[in-house]
Amino acid sequence: MYLASLHLRGFRNYRDLNINFSSGLNVIYGDNAQGKTNLLEAVYFLATGKSHRTSRDQELITEGEQSFAAKAAVVRNTGELALELAFGLDTRKQLKINGIAEKKIAKLVGNLAAVFFSPDDLQLLKGAPTGRRRFLDIELSQISQTYLFHLMTFNRALAQRNSVLKQDAVDQGLLAIYDEHLVNAGAQLIARRAQAVQRLTSLAAHYHALLAEGKEALVLEYQSQGADPGQTPTPEAVADRLRSLLQQRRRDELRRQVTLVGPHRDDVGFWINGRDARLYGSQGQQRTAVLALKLAELEFMREEIGEYPILLLDDVASELDPHRRHYLLSAVQEGIQTFVSCTDLDDLTVRSWPAEHRLFRVRSGEVELDTKGLG
Repeated sequence: MYLASLHLRGFRNYRDLNINFSSGLNVIYGDNAQGKTNLLEAVYFLATGKSHRTSRDQELITEGEQSFAAKAAVVRNTGELALELAFGLDTRKQLKINGIAEKKIAKLVGNLAAVFFSPDDLQLLKGAPTGRRRFLDIELSQISQTYLFHLMTFNRALAQRNSVLKQDAVDQGLLAIYDEHLVNAGAQLIARRAQAVQRLTSLAAHYHALLAEGKEALVLEYQSQGADPGQTPTPEAVADRLRSLLQQRRRDELRRQVTLVGPHRDDVGFWINGRDARLYGSQGQQRTAVLALKLAELEFMREEIGEYPILLLDDVASELDPHRRHYLLSAVQEGIQTFVSCTDLDDLTVRSWPAEHRLFRVRSGEVELDTKGLG
C-alpha cells in the first residue's frame, strides 16, 4: 500500500497543503521547527485516528483556526481509498471513507496501516509498561478490527468496573456483571497479544542478529497474569484464569478501589543473551533491540494483511549511530513506501537510492518539491 496524496487544512502549522508522494521513498528535510514532524504526524493521524504526540485533538488545530481536516488518497492491493478526518472546537471527529460518512471513528483504523519510528521510541524498552502495551494495541488494531473491538470493549468495562470499586457501598451484582465483560474481552486481548509476541520474537531476533553481527541474541516475552511466559493460550483458558484471579484478588481490589487483574497490567520483556535488557543492556544494545522490533513490526503486519504498511521515520539521524541508521535505510527501500524526515541530507547515506523517490523541502509550513533528487 502507499499514500498517493495528502491534503491538510488547519493542521498544526499547515493552513492549506496539497502534496503528492512517491510510492517509494519520500525525504522530508528542512531546519528544525518548520513542520517536518507535523507532516508525518498527519499521516499517522489518518492511519490510527490519533496523534503520536498528544491525546488532545484541539492541539492539532492551527493557531487562530476553529477546525482542521486531513484527507488522503490511499492505494492498496484491493483498490483505491479516499480517507477524510476532520475535527472542530465545536464538533466531534468526523470521518468519511470514499465520501461516505461513518458514525464510528474506529472504522478508520486499518485502511492505511503505518509503522512510526521516532527518537521517542527508543524509550519503548526503558520506559513504563504502558508504552509497550500501547505498541501492541496499535499494531494489532491496525491489522484486525476484531482486536480493536475487544480493546474498546475491555477499556469500557475496565472504566466501569473501577467506578463501581470506588463506590462507598460496592454493588456486588453490578461488579459481577463487569467481571464477565472484563474477562471475556481481556482474554481475547491476552491470547492475541501472546500470539503476536511469539511471532515478533522470531522476526526481531533475525534483524537483531544482523544488526549485532551475530554477537547477541534477542528474545521477547509477553508477561501476563493470564498466560504462562512463552505459551500461546486459548481465549477460553485465559478467561478461566482471569476469573480465578479476580476472586483471589477481590479483597485487595475492594481495599485499593482499582482493578488489579487483566491485560492492562501486562508487559513485554526484552532479553539479550539471557539478561534483562531493561536492567543490564547498554544504551546501544537497547537501541538495537528497539530498531529490530520496529523492523519486525513491518514484516509482521505484511504477513497479516498481505502488503507492507507505510513506514514513517522521524529524525532517525538524531539518535541512531551511522551503522544502525545505514542498516535501517538500506533494509526498507524495496517495496515499502517510506517517509524520512531529517535536517541534513548528508545524514542519509546508503549505497544507492531507489529510482522511485521524491525530495521535499519544508519551510514555515510550506512544502516544495526539490527536483534535484538524491545522489
